[in-house]
Amino acid sequence: MAGVTDSPYRRISRRYGSGLLYSECISAEGIRRRGLSSLDYCRFHEEERPIALQLFGSQPEQMGEAAAVIAELFQPDLIDINCGCPVKKFVTKGCGGALMQSPELIGRMVEAVGKAGISVSVKLRTGYWPGVETAPEAAKAAAEAGAVLVAVHGRFVRKAKGTKADWEPIRRVREAVPNLPVIGNGDIFSNEDAARMVAETGCDRVMIARWAEGRPWLFASMKDGFFPLNPPPEPSFAEKVAVVEDQYRMMVGVFGEKTAVFRMRKQVGWITHGWPGGGKLRGEIMMITTADGVISRLRDYLNMLGDDAQLLNLPAPVYTMEDDEG
Repeated sequence: MAGVTDSPYRRISRRYGSGLLYSECISAEGIRRRGLSSLDYCRFHEEERPIALQLFGSQPEQMGEAAAVIAELFQPDLIDINCGCPVKKFVTKGCGGALMQSPELIGRMVEAVGKAGISVSVKLRTGYWPGVETAPEAAKAAAEAGAVLVAVHGRFVRKAKGTKADWEPIRRVREAVPNLPVIGNGDIFSNEDAARMVAETGCDRVMIARWAEGRPWLFASMKDGFFPLNPPPEPSFAEKVAVVEDQYRMMVGVFGEKTAVFRMRKQVGWITHGWPGGGKLRGEIMMITTADGVISRLRDYLNMLGDDAQLLNLPAPVYTMEDDEG
């Protein structure tokens, strides 16, 4: 979810009722050295609590030093150790998903990070190599070292691209750490998927990734349970444009206009999926270089729709079975 779960997007998601929020992945080495760009990833608003700052690194000492800096400067609710990211630049450096090859190392990382006085969670995958399931062992090691929460993505790190998530390992992790909250993750694209994952695995909560891309309002239908009696309707085109405007303003405040406009392009692409004339609209927006210019174009679009701007927008996003870290 790099480039998605920044502070403005997290704040909007929280306003719609999301639960625990996670930061983008942050380099433990960058934090240890107090690099400005790494420290910027740690910044959050109080309305984002509870929030987990998600660290990646390869050595317990490195992670422990980074955690101490985070505790001193930011005091998040959790420090999350990413043990699942399959991206090559992470894995080749012994970070992220590479840690699934060594459950004992994960335990030592949890112990080192925990010395900073902030609660520790871990994000795992089924295992590193297909057929070699290490998640239950890693979860046990994390629990014994003091972790308060385990999240599990139902895919292996290697050769996961194009595969369907397998939720059965999440159930085995649930059995391995019966006294620890377990979050399930992988291929949740509807309330029905979320409810089915809980029923099939016994996990306590679910983590949503690709389904939330450009759709922060989906949390409104889940905050009171997966099947509320009176779920809120999908926002209208006009309401969605208002969300985009709000996000642009926050993005400019955090990143400056040039970076904000660039980072928002994919968000606008997701949000306008399925809109009448959406392809043309997206093409035009990709060429605009100012936030005011994008907002003006979106308002022109609403004026073109006229009364239809208040209609509910119910596109059916098409998801491919890409490997996702979410």
